[in-house]
Amino acid sequence: MRILAVLLLALACNPYVLAADPDPRYNLVRLSAERVEKVSNDTMHVQLNSYGENRDAALLAKQINADMAWALDQVKLYKAVKAKTGSYQTWPVQRDKILIKGWRGQQTLELESTDIESLSQLAGELQEKLKINSMRFTVSDEQREAAENRLIDQALDAFKERARIIRVNLKTSGYSLVEMNVGTSTSQPPIIRHQARMMSADMAESSVAVEGGESDIRVTVSGTIELVVP
Repeated sequence: MRILAVLLLALACNPYVLAADPDPRYNLVRLSAERVEKVSNDTMHVQLNSYGENRDAALLAKQINADMAWALDQVKLYKAVKAKTGSYQTWPVQRDKILIKGWRGQQTLELESTDIESLSQLAGELQEKLKINSMRFTVSDEQREAAENRLIDQALDAFKERARIIRVNLKTSGYSLVEMNVGTSTSQPPIIRHQARMMSADMAESSVAVEGGESDIRVTVSGTIELVVP
Protein backbone atom coordinates (compact mmCIF):
# COMPACT_ATOMS: atom_id res chain seq x y z
CA MET A 1 0.00 0.00 0.00
CA ARG A 2 2.80 2.40 0.84
CA ILE A 3 4.47 1.78 -2.53
CA LEU A 4 1.13 2.35 -4.33
CA ALA A 5 0.62 5.64 -2.47
CA VAL A 6 4.08 6.86 -3.46
CA LEU A 7 3.37 6.02 -7.12
CA LEU A 8 0.04 7.85 -7.08
CA LEU A 9 1.70 10.91 -5.50
CA ALA A 10 4.41 10.93 -8.19
CA LEU A 11 1.80 10.77 -10.94
CA ALA A 12 -0.19 13.61 -9.40
CA CYS A 13 2.91 15.82 -9.25
CA ASN A 14 3.78 15.19 -12.90
CA PRO A 15 0.99 16.30 -15.25
CA TYR A 16 3.03 15.19 -18.27
CA VAL A 17 2.76 11.60 -17.11
CA LEU A 18 -1.02 11.85 -16.69
CA ALA A 19 -1.61 13.60 -20.04
CA ALA A 20 -2.53 11.17 -22.74
CA ASP A 21 -0.60 11.35 -25.99
CA PRO A 22 -2.66 12.95 -28.77
CA ASP A 23 -3.91 10.65 -31.49
CA PRO A 24 -1.28 10.34 -34.22
CA ARG A 25 -2.19 11.97 -37.52
CA TYR A 26 -1.61 10.42 -40.93
CA ASN A 27 -2.05 11.49 -44.55
CA LEU A 28 -1.05 15.09 -43.80
CA VAL A 29 -0.56 17.49 -46.71
CA ARG A 30 0.95 20.96 -46.39
CA LEU A 31 -0.10 23.51 -48.99
CA SER A 32 -0.32 27.25 -49.56
CA ALA A 33 -2.05 29.79 -51.79
CA GLU A 34 -1.20 33.40 -52.53
CA ARG A 35 -2.98 36.38 -54.05
CA VAL A 36 -1.46 39.75 -54.99
CA GLU A 37 -3.10 43.03 -55.90
CA LYS A 38 -1.48 46.22 -57.17
CA VAL A 39 -2.81 49.23 -55.29
CA SER A 40 -2.17 52.87 -56.15
CA ASN A 41 -0.11 54.69 -53.53
CA ASP A 42 -2.30 57.41 -52.10
CA THR A 43 0.01 58.80 -49.39
CA MET A 44 3.10 60.93 -49.96
CA HIS A 45 5.95 61.34 -47.47
CA VAL A 46 8.61 64.03 -47.84
CA GLN A 47 11.61 64.56 -45.57
CA LEU A 48 13.36 67.93 -45.73
CA ASN A 49 16.13 69.43 -43.65
CA SER A 50 17.21 72.86 -42.59
CA TYR A 51 20.98 72.94 -42.95
CA GLY A 52 23.53 75.60 -42.04
CA GLU A 53 27.16 76.40 -41.29
CA ASN A 54 28.60 79.05 -38.96
CA ARG A 55 31.69 79.74 -36.89
CA ASP A 56 29.43 80.40 -33.89
CA ALA A 57 27.33 77.44 -32.70
CA ALA A 58 24.73 79.75 -31.14
CA LEU A 59 24.27 81.72 -34.34
CA LEU A 60 24.03 78.45 -36.26
CA ALA A 61 21.22 77.24 -33.99
CA LYS A 62 19.44 80.58 -34.38
CA GLN A 63 19.62 80.33 -38.17
CA ILE A 64 18.31 76.76 -38.30
CA ASN A 65 15.51 77.51 -35.83
CA ALA A 66 14.45 80.52 -37.90
CA ASP A 67 14.34 78.48 -41.10
CA MET A 68 12.34 75.73 -39.40
CA ALA A 69 9.88 78.21 -37.87
CA TRP A 70 9.37 79.72 -41.35
CA ALA A 71 8.77 76.25 -42.82
CA LEU A 72 6.22 75.34 -40.14
CA ASP A 73 4.35 78.58 -40.85
CA GLN A 74 4.12 77.55 -44.51
CA VAL A 75 2.86 74.09 -43.54
CA LYS A 76 0.00 75.63 -41.54
CA LEU A 77 -1.41 76.98 -44.79
CA TYR A 78 -1.95 73.41 -46.01
CA LYS A 79 -4.59 71.81 -43.78
CA ALA A 80 -4.28 68.39 -45.43
CA VAL A 81 -0.56 68.05 -44.61
CA LYS A 82 0.74 66.54 -41.37
CA ALA A 83 4.13 67.75 -40.13
CA LYS A 84 6.64 66.42 -37.60
CA THR A 85 10.03 67.89 -36.76
CA GLY A 86 13.04 65.69 -36.11
CA SER A 87 16.04 66.08 -33.85
CA TYR A 88 18.49 68.96 -34.13
CA GLN A 89 22.09 67.88 -34.78
CA THR A 90 25.38 69.77 -34.85
CA TRP A 91 28.93 68.64 -35.54
CA PRO A 92 32.27 70.47 -35.65
CA VAL A 93 34.18 71.42 -38.77
CA GLN A 94 37.79 70.62 -37.95
CA ARG A 95 41.09 71.72 -39.39
CA ASP A 96 43.91 69.17 -39.35
CA LYS A 97 41.58 66.95 -37.29
CA ILE A 98 42.36 69.03 -34.22
CA LEU A 99 41.27 72.67 -34.43
CA ILE A 100 37.56 73.47 -34.67
CA LYS A 101 37.04 76.19 -37.27
CA GLY A 102 33.24 76.17 -37.31
CA TRP A 103 30.01 74.23 -36.91
CA ARG A 104 27.49 72.54 -39.14
CA GLY A 105 23.99 71.60 -38.15
CA GLN A 106 20.63 70.46 -39.42
CA GLN A 107 17.09 69.67 -38.34
CA THR A 108 14.67 67.46 -40.26
CA LEU A 109 11.05 68.08 -41.13
CA GLU A 110 8.80 65.18 -42.10
CA LEU A 111 5.61 65.83 -44.07
CA GLU A 112 2.79 63.41 -44.90
CA SER A 113 -0.45 63.78 -46.81
CA THR A 114 -2.95 61.89 -48.93
CA ASP A 115 -3.39 65.12 -50.90
CA ILE A 116 -0.37 64.52 -53.13
CA GLU A 117 -0.95 67.63 -55.23
CA SER A 118 -0.94 69.92 -52.18
CA LEU A 119 2.15 68.31 -50.66
CA SER A 120 3.98 68.53 -53.99
CA GLN A 121 3.21 72.25 -54.12
CA LEU A 122 4.30 72.74 -50.51
CA ALA A 123 7.55 70.81 -51.01
CA GLY A 124 8.40 73.07 -53.92
CA GLU A 125 7.79 76.19 -51.85
CA LEU A 126 9.82 74.94 -48.89
CA GLN A 127 12.89 74.51 -51.08
CA GLU A 128 13.34 78.25 -50.81
CA LYS A 129 15.04 77.62 -47.45
CA LEU A 130 15.01 73.84 -46.88
CA LYS A 131 16.41 70.97 -48.91
CA ILE A 132 14.50 67.82 -49.83
CA ASN A 133 16.28 64.79 -48.45
CA SER A 134 13.95 61.99 -49.54
CA MET A 135 10.49 61.25 -50.87
CA ARG A 136 8.41 58.09 -50.77
CA PHE A 137 4.88 56.90 -51.41
CA THR A 138 2.78 54.41 -49.46
CA VAL A 139 -0.71 53.02 -49.33
CA SER A 140 -2.94 54.48 -46.62
CA ASP A 141 -4.04 52.16 -43.81
CA GLU A 142 -7.67 52.32 -44.96
CA GLN A 143 -6.86 51.35 -48.55
CA ARG A 144 -4.37 48.67 -47.48
CA GLU A 145 -6.83 47.01 -45.08
CA ALA A 146 -9.57 47.02 -47.73
CA ALA A 147 -7.23 45.34 -50.22
CA GLU A 148 -6.05 42.79 -47.64
CA ASN A 149 -9.64 41.84 -46.81
CA ARG A 150 -10.40 41.25 -50.48
CA LEU A 151 -7.25 39.19 -50.93
CA ILE A 152 -7.82 37.10 -47.80
CA ASP A 153 -11.17 36.02 -49.20
CA GLN A 154 -9.59 35.17 -52.57
CA ALA A 155 -6.61 33.36 -51.03
CA LEU A 156 -8.88 31.24 -48.82
CA ASP A 157 -10.90 30.22 -51.89
CA ALA A 158 -7.66 29.33 -53.67
CA PHE A 159 -6.50 27.28 -50.67
CA LYS A 160 -9.77 25.35 -50.61
CA GLU A 161 -9.57 24.73 -54.36
CA ARG A 162 -6.05 23.31 -54.03
CA ALA A 163 -7.18 21.10 -51.17
CA ARG A 164 -10.07 19.87 -53.35
CA ILE A 165 -7.71 19.09 -56.25
CA ILE A 166 -5.44 17.08 -53.94
CA ARG A 167 -8.40 15.18 -52.48
CA VAL A 168 -9.82 14.32 -55.92
CA ASN A 169 -6.46 13.37 -57.39
CA LEU A 170 -5.62 11.04 -54.49
CA LYS A 171 -9.17 9.64 -54.50
CA THR A 172 -9.86 10.25 -50.82
CA SER A 173 -13.33 10.77 -49.38
CA GLY A 174 -12.60 14.17 -47.83
CA TYR A 175 -10.21 16.16 -45.66
CA SER A 176 -10.12 18.04 -42.39
CA LEU A 177 -8.21 21.24 -41.68
CA VAL A 178 -5.45 20.72 -39.12
CA GLU A 179 -3.96 24.22 -38.95
CA MET A 180 -3.84 27.43 -41.00
CA ASN A 181 -1.83 30.65 -41.12
CA VAL A 182 -2.74 33.88 -42.90
CA GLY A 183 0.04 36.39 -43.61
CA THR A 184 0.04 39.81 -45.28
CA SER A 185 2.82 41.98 -46.69
CA THR A 186 3.25 45.15 -48.74
CA SER A 187 6.00 45.78 -51.29
CA GLN A 188 6.46 49.51 -51.76
CA PRO A 189 8.46 51.49 -54.36
CA PRO A 190 11.95 52.58 -53.31
CA ILE A 191 12.63 55.85 -51.47
CA ILE A 192 13.59 58.66 -53.82
CA ARG A 193 16.60 60.56 -52.49
CA HIS A 194 17.42 64.03 -53.73
CA GLN A 195 20.83 65.58 -54.07
CA ALA A 196 21.09 68.94 -52.32
CA ARG A 197 21.46 71.78 -54.81
CA MET A 198 21.05 75.50 -55.03
CA MET A 199 17.71 76.60 -56.50
CA SER A 200 16.55 79.78 -58.08
CA ALA A 201 13.53 81.61 -56.70
CA ASP A 202 11.42 80.48 -59.67
CA MET A 203 12.37 76.83 -59.12
CA ALA A 204 11.59 77.06 -55.41
CA GLU A 205 8.08 78.32 -56.15
CA SER A 206 7.24 75.42 -58.48
CA SER A 207 5.71 72.19 -57.23
CA VAL A 208 7.71 68.97 -57.23
CA ALA A 209 6.90 66.66 -60.14
CA VAL A 210 5.92 63.28 -58.65
CA GLU A 211 4.35 59.98 -59.57
CA GLY A 212 3.03 57.88 -56.69
CA GLY A 213 3.21 54.53 -58.46
CA GLU A 214 1.79 51.32 -57.02
CA SER A 215 2.46 48.91 -54.17
CA ASP A 216 1.95 45.14 -54.17
CA ILE A 217 -0.40 43.99 -51.43
CA ARG A 218 0.17 40.29 -50.83
CA VAL A 219 -1.77 37.72 -48.79
CA THR A 220 -0.49 34.19 -48.24
CA VAL A 221 -2.59 31.39 -46.76
CA SER A 222 -0.69 28.29 -45.69
CA GLY A 223 -1.81 25.29 -43.70
CA THR A 224 -2.06 21.57 -43.25
CA ILE A 225 -4.93 19.27 -44.12
CA GLU A 226 -5.48 15.64 -43.16
CA LEU A 227 -6.92 13.48 -45.92
CA VAL A 228 -9.73 11.11 -45.01
CA VAL A 229 -8.85 7.75 -46.49
CA PRO A 230 -11.69 5.21 -46.80
